Amino acid sequence: MNVATIYAARAMPRPSLSDDIVNIIAKLKISFQVPFRRAPPGPHRPAARVHDNWRENNLADMVRKVKEKDDPDYSEIVSKINKLSKANYGVLMADFLERLKNRDALFRFRVTTLLFDNGIKMNFFAPIMADAYAEIVKSYPDALQDLASQTSMFNQLYDVDNVTIIPHTSAPGYDASIIAWTKQKEIKRGFAVYVSELYTRGLVPEETMSGFVKQVMDDLRDSIRAPKTQANEEHVDALVRFIFAVTTKVPMRAALLEVLKNPKAETPSLNMKSRFKLEDAAKASK
Repeated sequence: MNVATIYAARAMPRPSLSDDIVNIIAKLKISFQVPFRRAPPGPHRPAARVHDNWRENNLADMVRKVKEKDDPDYSEIVSKINKLSKANYGVLMADFLERLKNRDALFRFRVTTLLFDNGIKMNFFAPIMADAYAEIVKSYPDALQDLASQTSMFNQLYDVDNVTIIPHTSAPGYDASIIAWTKQKEIKRGFAVYVSELYTRGLVPEETMSGFVKQVMDDLRDSIRAPKTQANEEHVDALVRFIFAVTTKVPMRAALLEVLKNPKAETPSLNMKSRFKLEDAAKASK
């Protein structure tokens, strides 16, 4: 089995969860997915965001070099953050904060960007990465503006606006396309997971979360009626994944039921896989 086949298998349809399992999941701290609108480009901006150009001017380079160990303090943090766990959390966080105390805001921004990148790329790490971010915010409230810049520039930083279309299996570039397509889905989901964890810790304002949901629902209502194309179905699927992830966080059952009332003939871009996921979201929603 080659790499492309493995990636392709991860996107194959799976049986829907039973109501019992959905109810169990609904009681957990489920992840949050961010909206992925095509127009205007870029994700939502957090409420009352302060525009700090020094952050925006440095962020792309920080993400690109997020794993580079060109600074002794940063090198130590990169090495230790990969070992962060509940058992050693207190010791390692004390070390991180001590290093931050002796450095400037730009260095702290580099560290929070590392947390942000790890949080979205490794879902299983998201809760503890969110805990670490919250710990830094306690000592440095201005770090909330780090997060505002990171979330507002997510689409640009991780190039998720351009939908990857998978060609026929016999077409040149199929292997690369299926891998890129899967990675794009995972990075969107990972962003959602991490922002959800940040939200439960009070780092993302309630009005911002509600704004995310409203924009996604508005986009979904329009997008499901668009002509059926692979790109449109992919876009709808991204919106549905976001909705499923946040359904236990923000009341949205009524809005979901309203969407599901639309006849299938009038929603060509809402395929059955996405419809079933919306139905599961409605069952789990507040």
